[in-house]
Amino acid sequence: MAIERANSLSIISSPQSFASKRKTELAVCQMAAVCGFATDCRYRITIRDSPPPGKGLGSSSVDIASALLAIKHDRNLDVSDATLFEIMCRVERSDFLFRPDLIITSNPVAGTYSIVGPAPLCVVLAWDTAPLEKVDTEAVRPLDLARRRFSYEYKELLSLMQIGDLETMGYASTRSAQLNDRLLPKPGFCTASRLIKEFQGAGLVAAHTGTYLGILFPVGVDPELLACAQAKLASELSVEPFLFYSGVVAAPQG
Repeated sequence: MAIERANSLSIISSPQSFASKRKTELAVCQMAAVCGFATDCRYRITIRDSPPPGKGLGSSSVDIASALLAIKHDRNLDVSDATLFEIMCRVERSDFLFRPDLIITSNPVAGTYSIVGPAPLCVVLAWDTAPLEKVDTEAVRPLDLARRRFSYEYKELLSLMQIGDLETMGYASTRSAQLNDRLLPKPGFCTASRLIKEFQGAGLVAAHTGTYLGILFPVGVDPELLACAQAKLASELSVEPFLFYSGVVAAPQG
């Protein structure tokens, strides 16, 4: 994401980010109205390196949040995360992305959120279970309705997340992924569940309106074990797994 002052507001994006281009423009205009610079909302915003859309990775939320934060810093605005999230949710059903060090529960319909606790320090071995498919992440109403029958168990899982240790969070995340797989099945789910046990993973995480799965590992996991798990996934599921890191820990150098 790059921004610069210009004669008018414009959004430049790659074809992949075209869907979020209009949403980003709407959110910036909303921000200008809320924060009092509607008559001076003149930026050229370039969207770069967005996550692929339709995969449950929050691609449009990433683009919108990045633009709002960039303008906040450019103008030195005293605007809270809560206000920025409310602005995002006026435009679309958004993910709260402003505190990667925390676990957040959010209500994108109301534009509100609450903090559950610190995000666990862990390594996620993730992959796209259906590279050629996309999920219409805006057409989630049927999934919301279908999940209501699991509402009691979801409340229990949320209370487990508040305990804060990786083992308990891993169990809650795995169970949530299992419930979601009844509604939005992912290829290779059973294989992933087996590999968790084989490679001593802490749990499974799923994009609940997307195509991604991930196996959780503690941050001090043996790199050789991770390499073996990556190779096994690639061999058995013909996927290209990659690593990313949760919480505030940085990826190892070298």
